[in-house]
Amino acid sequence: MNPNLFDPPANPGSPALLGLNEGQAYAVGLLGGPILVIAGAGTGKTRTLVHRVAFLLEQGLAPAQILLLTFTRKAAAEMLSRARQMHPSAAAVEDGTFHSLCHRLLRQMGRRLDLPPNFTVIDRADSEHIIKAVVEELKLKDKGDKQFPKPRACADLISRSRNLELGLPETVEAFAPQYEDYTPQVMGIAKGFVAAKRRQALVDYDDLLFMGEELLRDHPEVRRELAKRWRHLLVDEYQDTNAVQARLVMLLAGEHKNVMVVGDDAQSIYAFRGARLQNILEFPHKFPGTRLVKLERNYRSCQPILDLTNAIIAQAREKYDKRLYTEQGGGPLPRLLRPRDERGQSREVLKGVQDLLAAGVAPERLAVLFRAGNDSSDLEVELTAEGLAHVKVGGLRFLEASHIKDVLSHLRVVANPQDYLSWQRILMLLPGLGPKKAQQIMASLVRATAPPGYVVALGGLPQTAQIPELGELARLLEQIARPEISPLTATEAVLEYYEPLCRANYEDHPRRLRELEELPSLARNYDSLAEFMAEVVLEPPASRAEEQGAGRLTLSTIHSAKGLEWDHVFVIWLGEGRLPAAPTLHDPTALEEERRLLYVACTRARQTLTLLAPREHYSRGQGLTQVRLCRFLEDLPPGLLEVPRMGPVFDVGPTPWAARYATPPSAWARSWATRATARS
Repeated sequence: MNPNLFDPPANPGSPALLGLNEGQAYAVGLLGGPILVIAGAGTGKTRTLVHRVAFLLEQGLAPAQILLLTFTRKAAAEMLSRARQMHPSAAAVEDGTFHSLCHRLLRQMGRRLDLPPNFTVIDRADSEHIIKAVVEELKLKDKGDKQFPKPRACADLISRSRNLELGLPETVEAFAPQYEDYTPQVMGIAKGFVAAKRRQALVDYDDLLFMGEELLRDHPEVRRELAKRWRHLLVDEYQDTNAVQARLVMLLAGEHKNVMVVGDDAQSIYAFRGARLQNILEFPHKFPGTRLVKLERNYRSCQPILDLTNAIIAQAREKYDKRLYTEQGGGPLPRLLRPRDERGQSREVLKGVQDLLAAGVAPERLAVLFRAGNDSSDLEVELTAEGLAHVKVGGLRFLEASHIKDVLSHLRVVANPQDYLSWQRILMLLPGLGPKKAQQIMASLVRATAPPGYVVALGGLPQTAQIPELGELARLLEQIARPEISPLTATEAVLEYYEPLCRANYEDHPRRLRELEELPSLARNYDSLAEFMAEVVLEPPASRAEEQGAGRLTLSTIHSAKGLEWDHVFVIWLGEGRLPAAPTLHDPTALEEERRLLYVACTRARQTLTLLAPREHYSRGQGLTQVRLCRFLEDLPPGLLEVPRMGPVFDVGPTPWAARYATPPSAWARSWATRATARS
């Protein structure tokens, strides 16, 4: 029998066990062997790891015999700082990320892999530079081929292929089908990239992990040496590990089996980065004798929110069964609102935010969460128009993205022909037109006519005859400048014109073109182009921002919100095709991750949770379409949600599903009043 496999010590007086609940104390007090801690959202995962470090030190383990692996250096530093308050020697505990650990090992022992100790670690920009040189050296690109994948796209595909451990052809087919015709060239680039790195003793971030694995796998003496050095291994956020990271854990702990991994299968949402849910599900099989500890007492949310999230994740196909509970009483039921369309959704969020702010809730205690960055486009316009200070997390603000600016610039020069910045932007989109030529054309326009005639004058310039693309631009601007043209029609005309330019100028054009589909739904809410342009560029005055206090309302993608929490949370666009996202609807595995995304979103809320699902959506080419409610909400048992009837402006009639959950208006009003006055 492995002498490290002990029952929990009868040592309730241990300082490291004080202040812990039963599940946390049990996990912390296990002396050795493999331990899997399934820590539900808000159950004190970090606290458990901190006390585990202190407990091991109390048992006489030397600090240098403990290795703590996290996904960020900041997380490790925070944990050890807290552990030092209980045991000063925690300062000497070894910690790091998977990448930093492998880097240290390769510096010390990389010669076993013919890697010199003075190798250079390169970043993504360096990789792109090498790839560009490989393309030129191997003459893989035909001169004048504007569709050839750019170095950034190639670097992304190569890295994704490695992290997912998927062949390059399959990776291209799955994630960049626009480059399928270039698959042989991409494979040649990948081969040349590897050779160039080897010649120059260069190592990229992915190499660190795979070479670290090779070192441990092929050199048993290294494994034995490290097993003597680190007697206990602690791993945070295990549900986010990819395949190679899971193998690294097995190699590091394979000799003594003293490994504790902490994570939550229900919060595994990073498959696009290579994270593998199976790692946490298979851990007990990889490490026989694993003690499984579930942390289910939640310290974040009120029980009605937990009841909802328990029901959402209970339908998951693969999971560890657990049921979160809290000992804090009360709290209103989460609400489900079904406004007619996106504009109704934005107004409902705006109203809810304004009510909470009026009740004295600080803006930084509020958040709006969504599946994709462009899902908040209409809401951003609404908040900006109302002067509500907000910050967007998870990508650029919608209206600040370059492709969005490109399209809006065409509309702006019609709304305001003296907007020279927008003129320069749309001119420089044309092939062969740089800043100098753009300035010359703008100067010619100024000389040719008074400002109101700029658009018409463009078609008569000498340069227009020399540059055919200028003629196309002139015809577009003349079309959308007609007074009878609505903002919606003008926007769709610009999108049709802009699509080939987007394809030529951006290697990730499929994503950008999808995001551009949101613009018509914004434009259709305005009667004049000038009004549309004024609203989308309006910035709240500094004085208004100061009136809101130092904090801001948070808009965030769900992926970026993981690990964070707010008192009051709104989750928008909970309809089929948005969450779950359209590409996942026919992929059972991807759909399971979409369920976990909703779970993560809802578990961010402490006091109140509002879910919004518009009934219809305007999309270019299809017009108004009905949007089915998110399937993960359709499957819920009754009694978990309030579904108030909307006002006549937004209501399109109750559905049989809604009738199951509907509550009397008086109950809803009381619930909302309770939430509006809630304090943390």
